[in-house]
Amino acid sequence: MRKSLNITVLAAMLTQTAFAQHDTILNQPVPCPEGEWELAFSDEFEGDRLNTSDWITWYPYTDDGSDQCAFCRTHGNEGQVFLDENVVVSGGLLKIIAKKEKAVWMGEEREHTSGMIHSRRAFGHGKYEFRCRLPEGNGFWPALWTFGQISAEIDLMEAGMQHPKRFHTSVHNWQIKKMAHKRHRLKTSLSDNFHVFTLEWEPNIIRFYIDSAEVWQLHRFTNRRGKNLRKCPVRPGRYRTQPVFPPADEKLYIIVGLGIGTEKTPFTKLPGPETVFPNQMEVDYFRYYIRRNHR
Repeated sequence: MRKSLNITVLAAMLTQTAFAQHDTILNQPVPCPEGEWELAFSDEFEGDRLNTSDWITWYPYTDDGSDQCAFCRTHGNEGQVFLDENVVVSGGLLKIIAKKEKAVWMGEEREHTSGMIHSRRAFGHGKYEFRCRLPEGNGFWPALWTFGQISAEIDLMEAGMQHPKRFHTSVHNWQIKKMAHKRHRLKTSLSDNFHVFTLEWEPNIIRFYIDSAEVWQLHRFTNRRGKNLRKCPVRPGRYRTQPVFPPADEKLYIIVGLGIGTEKTPFTKLPGPETVFPNQMEVDYFRYYIRRNHR
C-alpha cells in the first residue's frame, strides 16, 4: 500500500484561514508526487474462478460485512439481484452476466439477475486501471467505481448503454451530498471493443483517461473563480478548495458491477423488448499502481 505525501508534513505546510467558504492560504508551495508508476496489485482474472481472497460479490454494508441485508444484493431500487453464479471467470476474463429471470433476496423481488464484485481491501493514492467491454442495450448500467471509508466516491465510468458512445465520470462527497461530474462522448461504441479506463488520484489532482487519452481533471485547489490550477507545484497564495475532493487519508474500495435499470434509475430505464438477454460485461484486468518513490 502506498504511503503518499506525509500527511503531517503536508498539514504543516498548509495554514488555512477562512476569508470565505472554502478559502485557503498556502504559505509554502505544495509539491506534486514524482516518479514512475509501479504495479502494486493486479488481478488478470486467470483461471476458472474469482479470487475470493481479494473480492466479494455483494455490498458489505452490514455490521459483520455479510450479505444479509436487502441492499447488499439489490443496491436499492435497481432492477436486479446480484448472484454469485452470475460472476464467472474464464478465458482470462471476468464475465458479469445479466439475465432476464426473476429472483428474490431478503424479501425483495426483481425481474433480472446480474453480478458485481467489491474488493476486500481499500486502496490509497495511485493509478487505477481497468480494461473492459460493455454490453449494449437499453436497461444496462455498467459501472467501474470506488467507495471510500471517510466520505469519497470516485466513478471511473458509468454508462447507460442505450447510448453506447457515452460514459460519465464523477467525484462525490457523500457526507456533504455534493458531486463534480463530467459526461464524455466517443466516436466508437463501448461495446465494439475493449477500452481502458484509468483514474490517477494524487494529493492535489484527479485525472481520468480512456485509452490513454485524458478526458477530465479535478484539482484540490482552484482560483477564486473556481478554475482548476494546472501548474505544479501549487505556489503560495490564496485559493479555494474543491469541496468534493477526497480527504488526504481516504482509502477506496473497488467496485465493478452491471446494474439493470428501472423507472427510477438515473442512467437508464427498464430494458426494452430489443434488449438482448443474457448479456455480459467483460473485464480483462484491474491494475493498481503507486509512484516508485512514494512507497
